[in-house]
Amino acid sequence: MNKRLLIVVGILIIAIILISGCIRQPTTPTREELIQRFSEFENQLNEKKAQGYDVTEAEEIEREAKQAFDRKDYKIANTSLDNAFESLEKAKGIPAIPEELKEEAIERLSRVKVASLYQRVTEGTEGRDIDDVINLFEETKTDFIFRGWWRWRPCPESPETAPERALKLNYTYQHLRAAVAKIKMEMPDVIFCGAIPAQRIDVKERNPITNKVYESDETWDMALGPAKWGIEDVDYSKEEIQQYFQNGPTGAGGYFPDITNPEFQELFLSLAKKQIDSGADAIWIDMLFSQARIFEKVTGNPNHPAVKESYEAASKIVDEIHEYGESKGKNIYVGTWWNFVELPYPPPNVDFVTVSPPSQEIIKKNLDEEKWRDITIEIREKLGDIPIFAFIDWAGDAAPTAVFSQKLSKEEQGELLKEIDAFSQSKGVIFVYPIHGGYMGNNAKTLSFGTYYKYDSLAPEFGTYETIKELARGK
Repeated sequence: MNKRLLIVVGILIIAIILISGCIRQPTTPTREELIQRFSEFENQLNEKKAQGYDVTEAEEIEREAKQAFDRKDYKIANTSLDNAFESLEKAKGIPAIPEELKEEAIERLSRVKVASLYQRVTEGTEGRDIDDVINLFEETKTDFIFRGWWRWRPCPESPETAPERALKLNYTYQHLRAAVAKIKMEMPDVIFCGAIPAQRIDVKERNPITNKVYESDETWDMALGPAKWGIEDVDYSKEEIQQYFQNGPTGAGGYFPDITNPEFQELFLSLAKKQIDSGADAIWIDMLFSQARIFEKVTGNPNHPAVKESYEAASKIVDEIHEYGESKGKNIYVGTWWNFVELPYPPPNVDFVTVSPPSQEIIKKNLDEEKWRDITIEIREKLGDIPIFAFIDWAGDAAPTAVFSQKLSKEEQGELLKEIDAFSQSKGVIFVYPIHGGYMGNNAKTLSFGTYYKYDSLAPEFGTYETIKELARGK
């Protein structure tokens, strides 16, 4: 009897184990089931967003789920979606930013004394890691890190998805997040400014928020074409103007986008949002108002619809970046070049503007007093007392950084930095010290550490870092 009972009990235990094993090992969902789950998640996500909840973590997990889905790893995608739903459930509401905190943020920017250019903080030039970069910022008492991240071409999400060239430069959003987190840990009060170009989209693009990939026919639809405004002259056809820009500021492999195009606006805002989600406090936009200025020149009429619509679209982008920052409980500073003030429209709500000494003044080692006085007066009259940052710009072989690095000796570079710094201070302008970054041109002969086409103040070929440190500490 006892033997029989033991056999029965043994069978029951085995059955329970088998059943529980089945329970613990659910079947992998199908592709269609996952698509339905993604749709349900998006509905809940948008509802939470509309209610003012911080869903950043949930969005990040959803992106991981989508990457697994694209790899057809449906089991991992499903598990990640479970985690995303859980994060969404725990999401907290974002309180409206009190006016006093907004005022404090404006004052914080106005207190900046030392701005340093370092593009990009993750590059690892000559084995320099993020701790070494932070040490440079601490030595110079940097308040504002300018162009700490620059997104020119599509940026991979992580090292696992990065091509060799991007990986060599530590050019992934994962590297950006880790670097900014480390900087903020060591320097909690520093303002980290990322940067994006309004003058370029790659022929093949990717939205880093939605992961949507745009093929060449879709990016061509976003490219600027003057015929949209009835500007039909053959010299300004879409094909002609795109060819012109590929030989200039846009470069090969990309298009000059139409800033009034809704699809481009969504993509462009996503580039800014991604850097904000990665820890950036400020976004500098290169050539934001260039489309409006191009059409002013082409038409000879600053009130032409093409000028007006381009200007308004650029201004709207500034507002939307601010709004996104507020939705995350942050004050995000937005800046661009100063020369939009020459157009006859209400000024955008920018927080700072940038200027650059031209190549002619650098080669002469003499800044034009009258011209710079007029520029600063024009800025102040239209924008009030907002910060103006001056930096040595770059683009090609004739650009300011190329001239500075290739035409001036080490000693002349150091002396000119002192002159620009003193001159800027006399005009109420903050000179951005060129610690690292700035393309020296395709034909540059004097390279940083004999290898790099980017200017580096610590390279023995230039050796301006000690001058920069001395100037910075003097403030």
